[in-house]
Amino acid sequence: MAVFGKFTLANKGLRHKLLIAFSLMSIIPLLAATYIVSTYLFPQLEDIITVSMIILASLLVAVLGLLLAKGLVDPVIDMAIEAKIIASGNYDKSISIASDDEVGNLAISINSMTQRIKTNIDELKGYGQRMRDINVDIHKKVLALSSLLQIGEIISSSSLQIDALLELIVEKASMIFDMGFGVLYMPNDKGDFVARVSYNLDKERLTELILKENGPAILDKLLDAHQIYSIDKGVKATKEIENFRQAYNVTNILAIPVYSGRRNLALFVVGNRNDDFKYRTDDIDLVKVFAKQLTIAIETDILNKRAEELAIKDDLTELYNKNFITARLEEEIKRAIFYQRPCAFIVFSIDNFKNFRQVHGELQTEEALRKIAKVIKESTTAVGKAARISGDEFAMLLPEKNKREAAFVAEEVKRKIESTNLLREGKAAVTVTGGVSENPIDGATSDELFRKAIANIKEVRASGTNKIII
Repeated sequence: MAVFGKFTLANKGLRHKLLIAFSLMSIIPLLAATYIVSTYLFPQLEDIITVSMIILASLLVAVLGLLLAKGLVDPVIDMAIEAKIIASGNYDKSISIASDDEVGNLAISINSMTQRIKTNIDELKGYGQRMRDINVDIHKKVLALSSLLQIGEIISSSSLQIDALLELIVEKASMIFDMGFGVLYMPNDKGDFVARVSYNLDKERLTELILKENGPAILDKLLDAHQIYSIDKGVKATKEIENFRQAYNVTNILAIPVYSGRRNLALFVVGNRNDDFKYRTDDIDLVKVFAKQLTIAIETDILNKRAEELAIKDDLTELYNKNFITARLEEEIKRAIFYQRPCAFIVFSIDNFKNFRQVHGELQTEEALRKIAKVIKESTTAVGKAARISGDEFAMLLPEKNKREAAFVAEEVKRKIESTNLLREGKAAVTVTGGVSENPIDGATSDELFRKAIANIKEVRASGTNKIII
């Protein structure tokens, strides 16, 4: 009964219909065969065995017909099942071809259509992935452009100190890449290029790297060559590159020299930890823009420092600034040593200046500083110089004065400041504490005289204020 195993009443398909048709079609032939045999062929037939054999022969013929019909219907049923699986979205499925007749041709056609659908779907997936990649690139470029505009505004407004600005540029450039990091190498006092700013370093040991101009290492060569260099999957893995990767635990890096004319300002290195990665032309162009902003930021800082060095006057008080008084003090020390003459230096620090600022506000504080500066300037000798050296500190350079003579001048300045009304409206006064130093007793350089005078002030303030100490 294995032949009829698939013919279940639960099946409402072709096999079920074929069974019903076979049953109905077999009744009439069997009745007709029985009638003809019993009436015309064997009218005297009474042996039940013979009749049974005839009936069985008739059934055999019917079964053979069923098998033949089943052989025609089964491929169609199997094809319908597999077609249903394909229609559910399994386009890797294909219909097996068992014959080269019309059913086989139909299977070939369905397989061909399935393959074309699969190809089209794969193409759509490819288009979708490319669109996602394009959207990601656009998003990255928009963020990069926004960062560039932000950095440009900061550079033009000088609203950040140079180190904070460099950190911002390195951070924004590193964020172009997934799992990105960055390092900026700048020269130290010895002329070697060391890591000054870094971002998002993990296991990378790039801060340990020291670069030398005209050096033999990979990145050293870039400083004078002014060439961009990358290490990624597109670069042939030489022994030198593999040693560099292992030594500093990096996968991909992009190094761009930062220079002005022939002067090397820095080396900018960005990288990421992605495997199977290659820097594209637009990636390099984008990082080059950030490198250009590094150039502008560093050059601007250099120019600002030079401008500060060239300026000799404090804008608020119109006294000399610290750079000028330091240089002049150095000159007077040399002259004093040559002629064996004294040279004194005084530093005044305003007592409780922070509290005065909080109580009276910025405008009144500036007025007070101008009045204090006026007192100090008027007390300076003909060959002396007065300067404002910080927010609440002033200095007097007194050539030809020894320490005791300078202390007398300092006491007079202290007394005048204490008795001066520092406000335009209302009354307020402050006191000052002073420290006096002399060449060569307290030092033979400007730095030494500065340090000694300031140390004297700290010594006074340990026990009080409004004093002069020599």
